Amino acid sequence: MCRQTGGRWHSAISIDTFLPVQSIISMATIAHFTDPHLPLTGARLRELASKRILGWLSWRLRRRRNHHADVLARISNDIAACDPDVLALTGDVVNISTRSEFASARRWLERTAAPERLMLVPGNHDFYVRDALKAGLPRLAPWMTGRPEERMPEFPTVRYVGNVALIGVDSTWPAPWREASGMVGEEQLERLRHLLANSAAKGFCRIVLIHHPPLTELASKPRKALKDADRLREVLVEQGAEIVLYGHNHEWAHRTIETRTGIAHILSAPSASMAPGRKKPPAGWQLLKVERRRGEWAIEVTRRGLANDGRSMHELERLSLSSLSQ
Repeated sequence: MCRQTGGRWHSAISIDTFLPVQSIISMATIAHFTDPHLPLTGARLRELASKRILGWLSWRLRRRRNHHADVLARISNDIAACDPDVLALTGDVVNISTRSEFASARRWLERTAAPERLMLVPGNHDFYVRDALKAGLPRLAPWMTGRPEERMPEFPTVRYVGNVALIGVDSTWPAPWREASGMVGEEQLERLRHLLANSAAKGFCRIVLIHHPPLTELASKPRKALKDADRLREVLVEQGAEIVLYGHNHEWAHRTIETRTGIAHILSAPSASMAPGRKKPPAGWQLLKVERRRGEWAIEVTRRGLANDGRSMHELERLSLSSLSQ
C-alpha cells in the first residue's frame, strides 16, 4: 500500500544542459506507466488524408472501447498517492498525432505532474506521421527535458534523480502504413553508449526508458518490432544498464540479459488506460525503489493494477531485483 501525501529532431538541446545532479539520497522512487492513449477527439478532415485514417478507423471501431479516460484517472490518482520522486512515462500519450490531440495531451500532462517531476519518451503514436512536429509534438517537449522550452531534444536525454540516471531513448521514426515499428538509429546508439559509460563511472544506477520492446524476442509481431533491437542489445551488453523500462505491448513483462557490468532487468507494464475484460491486462503501473546495498543495486518493484470491478486498485506482485543476479 502506498503512503498518502499532500523520427529525428531539429533545434536540438544538448544532453549536457539537462538538470544537474541532485543531492544523493539513500533511495530513489520511480513510478513507471505507459501508453495512456488519451481519447481521440477533434481530428480534422484534412488531417485524415494520410496514414492517420487507419488509426482513426481503428479508434472508432475498436480501440475506444479499450482505452478509458476514467481508468487512466484511477491510475494517475494511485500514482499520486504513492508520491514517487519522479514519474517515467514511456510513450503513446496520443493516438494519431493530430493538433487537437497534442493540445489535450499538454493539458493532461500539466494536470499530472510538472515537467521536472515527469520524464517522457515518445511512442510511435506520438510520431504517427511525419508532420507530427508541425501538429504539436514539441508542446510535450518540456516533459522530455525537464525544461520549459517547446523544442524537441536530441536523444538520448538524461535526468538525474538522487542516485539514479534516467536515460530516455527515442525509438520513433516515420514508419510506413500498417507498421508500428521503431528504430533507434546508429547516431543515437553511439550517444547512448557514452552516456551509459559516463553514468556508471559517476556511480549512478542506470534506468533506460524506451517505448518499443528493446529485445527482438519481446516484439508481439514483426510489424511492431524495434528494427535495430539487436544493435541496442549489443550496446546494453557492452556498457550495461540496471533497468530498462518500456511499453508498446500493453502487457506485464520481466526479462533479464547478462551485461558486462551485471544483470539488466527489462520491465514493461500494461496500457495505463486499458479497461478490464479486454484481451490485454487491465491498466497498471509499477513503483521502483532503488538503493545501493552492499556493493550492488537493489531494486524493489511493486506492481499495481486495476481490479476486475474497474474501480479499485490493488497490489499484484513484488519483485526484489539485484544488479548482480537474476
